Amino acid sequence: MSFTHYAVKKIVHGLGSIRQAPVEVKNLKGSKAFIVTDPGLAKIGVQKPLEEALTAGGIEWKLYAEAELEPSMDSIQHCTDEAKAFGADVIIGFGGGSALDTTKAASVLLSNEGPIDKYFGMNLVPNPCMPSILIPTTAGTGSEMTNISVLADTKNGGKKGVVSEYMYADVVILDAELTFGLPPKVTAMTGVDAFVHAMESFCGIAATPLTDALNLQAMKLVAGNIRQAYANGGNAAARDAMLYGSALAGMGFGNTQNGIIHAIGTTLPTEYHIPHGLAMSFVGPVGIAYNHIANPEKYAIVADILRGEDRSACMSVLDRAADCEGAFIDMLRDLDIKTGFAAYGIKREDLPASAERAANAKRLIDNNPRKAGKAEILSLMETYYEG
Repeated sequence: MSFTHYAVKKIVHGLGSIRQAPVEVKNLKGSKAFIVTDPGLAKIGVQKPLEEALTAGGIEWKLYAEAELEPSMDSIQHCTDEAKAFGADVIIGFGGGSALDTTKAASVLLSNEGPIDKYFGMNLVPNPCMPSILIPTTAGTGSEMTNISVLADTKNGGKKGVVSEYMYADVVILDAELTFGLPPKVTAMTGVDAFVHAMESFCGIAATPLTDALNLQAMKLVAGNIRQAYANGGNAAARDAMLYGSALAGMGFGNTQNGIIHAIGTTLPTEYHIPHGLAMSFVGPVGIAYNHIANPEKYAIVADILRGEDRSACMSVLDRAADCEGAFIDMLRDLDIKTGFAAYGIKREDLPASAERAANAKRLIDNNPRKAGKAEILSLMETYYEG
């Protein structure tokens, strides 16, 4: 078996590790840091510890708090222009997936001629990006560990990705203290997203021994701590495990891609404004139900992780794999997340177009363990419409 595995260059992990930010900027030969975050985080001052650390370390910085929840091509250009005007030599992404994706895309344009849609696709970026530090504030997207930025294609509709090995962060800082203030609902949605990342990568066609090791540990950390983090946001051990699990999942799926759950969840009509993690949650049972017979050995392992016990001595592989859907739904139930497309206002007449978009999401469908076209996906969505 031959494969190529990529990863970020450096990970700084631990409670309070945000204080290492100025050291890492200097290690990158930087002195002017451009901080990218979203308006919601900036409004409540989640980035203050970063600002204070940079100031104390003698790093000049500028806050750009305009990252869009669904980053567009225009927003990436605006972010790039502001960073250039400041004279930034290091760009820092701080926040959830939208802020981190904005940072990665802007880092491309800070070293390569735009517009950003020139680079939609795989490995089209010609030159290395501006040095970057990524700091997640949610335990879910794993975006800090990946080489992809997903953006709204405002010219042709839908969402598209810029993927390049140049887009891996130079440094990732994992400080779970930054996640303590996450509301329970966000904790649940982002946490399930992290689990789905690991599960789809683990069970997918492109899985390798390296990604299996990462994804197994990621699923164990998330499944074993998501309920505690949801119930008590101040549980430091649970928060730390969730953040680390999310990062490991990012390292895994960044080398394999995801599957049908992401294909369906990311192609739902944008006008419904369904948060990404929530879409992954209620589409999760749909994908498991379809896929488990194609890779029963691995879905049996996933089911045991969700149940918190190794049942290989008392249940067959097929029975455990078949239980994976129910085990996943039980997790959703504990997190107060409803199943079914109807629960989120999605109209039946929107399903065919969504199914077609999902079937055309080649990057995701090609990694799915079971082949799926528009007809199969539409049938699934109709079957699970009511949950």
